[in-house]
Amino acid sequence: MKRKVILVLIVILILLISQYKLILIGYARFFTIDNPTYGVNAPIVILSGGPLTRVPKALELYEKGYGDRLLLTTERHLNPNWIKLYPTNEESAEKIAQALNIQVEFEIVPSLKGGATSTFDEAYDLLQFCEKENLKHLIIVTDSFHTRRALYAFRKVFQGSNINVEASAALNEVFSEEDWWRSDKGISVYLLEPIKFAVYMLSNKNVSFVKNY
Repeated sequence: MKRKVILVLIVILILLISQYKLILIGYARFFTIDNPTYGVNAPIVILSGGPLTRVPKALELYEKGYGDRLLLTTERHLNPNWIKLYPTNEESAEKIAQALNIQVEFEIVPSLKGGATSTFDEAYDLLQFCEKENLKHLIIVTDSFHTRRALYAFRKVFQGSNINVEASAALNEVFSEEDWWRSDKGISVYLLEPIKFAVYMLSNKNVSFVKNY
């Protein structure tokens, strides 16, 4: 009996080693949702936390006709004394648009708390904005690994509002779903993401201790 158990364990170990890439890729793909609908002319929302990836993706969607407006959320900085040393979300977005030779205006979504500290905060800010503007459809743009958690937070906050929320996944040039385990950043992101997602699922709708990236 012991020999059979050992043999089974050895076979399982061999399969895991031989197929580890497929397992790791499948694990990463679980966190990605990329489902924007073409032609609905929904506002495209750029979530805070990664302008170098999210803004170009949003501009790509805008140029292709996925949306007719570009919205930026506002995040709260950890140390407000040094805010002037860093560009605002709007300044970063405008510089990226200029570098890509795209003429466009960005709209700022007002924050209920003086700046979001989580994706839930951003969802609440946008719910108020949508109700004021009578919007019924949004496309949120964020990094691929953040899309599932972001969409979960938005749908939880928007529940009962009849506002449809979709997500678009922004990629980066450092790591991807196919090779994330080969970079420190990729390992950090994909090992922390299930913890963050679990916190979102187990907590109430106002998670301020899990940052919006």
